[in-house]
Amino acid sequence: MKRLVQVVISAGLTVLIGYLVYRQVPDWGESLQVMIKGSPPLLLAGLSFITLHMFLRAARWGVLLRSSKAGISFRNLFSLTLVKYVVNIIPPRTGEVAASVVLARKENISAATVIAASVFERILDTITVLFLFMCYLLLFSHRYAPNSERGREIILSTQSYAIKGFVVFGLGIAILALLLRGTHLSARIPFRIRRTIGQFLDGFRALQSHGAMLQVLLLSLAIWLAITLQLWCLVLAYVRSFPLAGTLLLVALTVVGVAIPTPGGVGGFQYFMSLALVNFFAQHLSPRDPQSQAVGISNGSYLVSMVPVLIAGLICLNKEGLSLGRLSKLSDQAQSDVRSS
Repeated sequence: MKRLVQVVISAGLTVLIGYLVYRQVPDWGESLQVMIKGSPPLLLAGLSFITLHMFLRAARWGVLLRSSKAGISFRNLFSLTLVKYVVNIIPPRTGEVAASVVLARKENISAATVIAASVFERILDTITVLFLFMCYLLLFSHRYAPNSERGREIILSTQSYAIKGFVVFGLGIAILALLLRGTHLSARIPFRIRRTIGQFLDGFRALQSHGAMLQVLLLSLAIWLAITLQLWCLVLAYVRSFPLAGTLLLVALTVVGVAIPTPGGVGGFQYFMSLALVNFFAQHLSPRDPQSQAVGISNGSYLVSMVPVLIAGLICLNKEGLSLGRLSKLSDQAQSDVRSS
């Protein structure tokens, strides 16, 4: 019943966002023509950065788990990184938990430790995106001022949430660092809870190694620079010129869209990307019909970004001898074990 409710909510959000995206498209034929006429060399360049992005994610996952086990198979890390993306397409997006459980079993590591490392990856991603967006606000936003009242509302709201988010995550990291040091407060926590927390914190042990932490931070920055270059190439495939710095804004807004719990972030990605293109970069679009062009660009960028990863992830899923149903059961079992331990 709980899973059914999640699917229904996700489907409802998909319909709602789809309505918001497509209700104002003046010319569906124009939007389709834009989508299928992307430059093949630039689309391939975007695809190459997607591949680099996946390799970097697998490498970062391995660094985070190095304190638990040295020499984890990179093949397993890369394969299960792709599996994460496949599972996360389907609500309730338990890809991190499911892939972590499989990796823990293959490498004989505590599942709680691997799950914690995956959670920490999410935190690192959020902090890195906020950092890059703050860089955009400080260094480049004056060059690409919003060209509408709606654009000004978007940038003010996003700026406010980015600052609040940066502060919250900064405090979270500070609290985590205190827990890792083993403060006297932990002694007051009941043993069963303390044991579970201890297993979970093992996934954050990379914080205690300055060398590993530097690698993790550099890899996080490299991941999101690769994603930025990926999106830049995809947009350039549809328009003759587009500023690289402006892509930082597209990345920040599309991350918000993908966070909406629709299958694979569909709808949210297109909505926020189209919103940014029309309200901030209309000078790079057709003056005749920028809305239709923006939707065509966002649809094409989404398909190139998601379809190859989905296909590769399904291939890895098959090679691992897994199914989505089995992964869902492993995820539920792991969460139950963590709660009962």
